[in-house]
Amino acid sequence: MSALGDRYRRKLRYLTARRATRELEVILERFWARHGATLPDEDLPDLERILSLDDLDLLAILLGQKPLPDGYRRDLLERMR
Repeated sequence: MSALGDRYRRKLRYLTARRATRELEVILERFWARHGATLPDEDLPDLERILSLDDLDLLAILLGQKPLPDGYRRDLLERMR
């Protein structure tokens, strides 16, 4: 893990914990606790992209109420569920 990767992980950890809905926070905090330390550095930009989705859209996607938009990594989303 690189220094850049460490800094990126701190940013992504913050993004998983500060969401508009408590339900989304719970899902993302559980994901981060399981996978945050072991995600390869090259996955971090793709995760940031998913985390940049609107909170209500991301929650609906994680709950299977909306499809994941094209161009996003489904495997990362599946780990979040």
